[in-house]
This record gives sequence, C-alpha cells and structure tokens, in this order.
Amino acid sequence: MNERWVCKRCFADNEEGNAACHQCGLIRGAESTESDQAGWAGQAAAAPVGEPAAWRRWIRFWWIPALAVVLVVGYLANARRDDGGSLDTAGTLSLDDLRAGDCFNSGEDTEISDVHGVPCNEAHEYQAFAVANHEAATYPGNSEVDAIFSSVCQAPFEDFVGAPYETSELYGSMIRPSEESWSEGDRSFICILYDPEDPQLTDSMAGANR
Repeated sequence: MNERWVCKRCFADNEEGNAACHQCGLIRGAESTESDQAGWAGQAAAAPVGEPAAWRRWIRFWWIPALAVVLVVGYLANARRDDGGSLDTAGTLSLDDLRAGDCFNSGEDTEISDVHGVPCNEAHEYQAFAVANHEAATYPGNSEVDAIFSSVCQAPFEDFVGAPYETSELYGSMIRPSEESWSEGDRSFICILYDPEDPQLTDSMAGANR
C-alpha cells in the first residue's frame, strides 16, 4: 500500500514518490519555520482556473443535440394525426397505420410498405375508405382480385362515399398483401378510391355522394 506524506509548510497531502511538495515545493522531510509558514500563508492565492466557454463545456455532450436532431428529423418525416385521429401533417405513413379516411400519394412500385400521407385538404391521389381482412386457403392471384374487391370493398364504398360503387364517378382499388407477407399471416386488404378525371383531389370523399 502506498504511503503518503504531509508537507510541514502548507500541510498538503503528497504521494509517496514526490520528492517535494506538489503545492509549495518544500523538500520532503524539511522543517518549516514559523516565519516560513507565515510567508507561505501570505502569498497571493493562485488564480483560479477559469470556467471554459459555454460551447466548450458542451463538447463532451455533442451527441445529445445530435441525437435530438436525428429524432426530430425522423419525427418530422412521419405523418402525424390530430387528437381526432385525422392526418394533420404530411409525411411517411406505414401501411400498417393506414386508416379508413386517410388521404395519400404513392409511387408506381408494385410492392410498397409505406405511402406519403397528407391531410385531405392537400393535393392527393388516393383515399383509403376501408381496411378489411380476407381469409383464403391460398394466396389470391390476379384473377381473384375483382371478386375480393366486390366482397370486401363495395359495401364499405357506398357507406363511405354515399353512392353505390356501380354508379359512382369514383374508381376503387385495393392494396393487398404481398405473397411473402401472406405467408406470414397478413390478410389485410386496404380499399382505396381515386378519381380518374382528377388525380389531385383536395378534399375528402367521405359523404361526397359522387
């Protein structure tokens, strides 16, 4: 165990290996007279180390604002809803979060996992009007899509729009599971509508009676 020694002049605590006091410089073991101690005590105190500039104090925490920026950017990139559940801020919207009444735009990809959700008073091409499950023994092929649309989307269309699908000027389609997600148990079909004459709607079609 290391032994420590105390300076006889300034009473500073020193490491065993120090040959002289780290604070006042008195040689280890040397005696200190009363006048010597008084002179030491009367010396001006060393200037205190100044506080570093505020920005330098925060350097060690650089990751905090950086992380906050990452989180904020991620948050702002996502669509957000108001207290009533309607989209009030445009942004990325996962298909899992797509609800009846949501308006959105999407690319031409054959397989998608998210869309660009927007408030319905902003320009959009599509609006979801129902989300329903369709159970089947095997993955439905293209030849079965029309029958599935009729069974899961047509009745909700009239309830949502206020007009029968057969006579409506609006068209309908579906976002259906991929073959891969079907094999994982996904049976969710999202019924969507659009206007072939107006690809940039600026209002909800709920109750439009079109």
